Amino acid sequence: MSIIAIQGIRGSYSEEAALDLAGGASILECEDFEATFEAVRNGQAEYAVVPVENKIVGEIAGSVSILCSGGFREHKRIQLTVRHVLAGTSDASLDTIRYIKSHIEALKQCRRYLANRPEWTQIIGADTASSVRQVLEGGDSGAAAIGSRRAAEMYGATVIAENIADDSDNWTTFCLVGR
Repeated sequence: MSIIAIQGIRGSYSEEAALDLAGGASILECEDFEATFEAVRNGQAEYAVVPVENKIVGEIAGSVSILCSGGFREHKRIQLTVRHVLAGTSDASLDTIRYIKSHIEALKQCRRYLANRPEWTQIIGADTASSVRQVLEGGDSGAAAIGSRRAAEMYGATVIAENIADDSDNWTTFCLVGR
């Protein structure tokens, strides 16, 4: 069975793409894009699944720059529908939120939604799913995260708002890459 490195944790869009691209593979969670590619370089994983383009923000520079640096080959591609939700604790509401946490790319994809709430402080998280999980673990009704409905359900979050990206037909292209 193949091991596939992803940037983020289970419940992330990267994990969803990895499952679509290589269903039976084991997932290796990595902290950032560099660690994801390094897992392939050092043999911890046979492949990596990384985002390369998003409909709203364009190229995902953090992964594309490493991919283009050489030594990797693209095997497959998938365009994954991305439906961001705002998730929080069971007692969180639009009126209680003071902080929003998510991956930088997800925050960018929800720029217009967030512009309508200038009182919310944006915090950059490692990925969407870990941001959802951390908000739940913190138990603060003043904190919320942007992530997938799947991550919200996986970690027991309440969905406060649906489909909050700037484009309701949002997608991200992910690549399965190896040496």
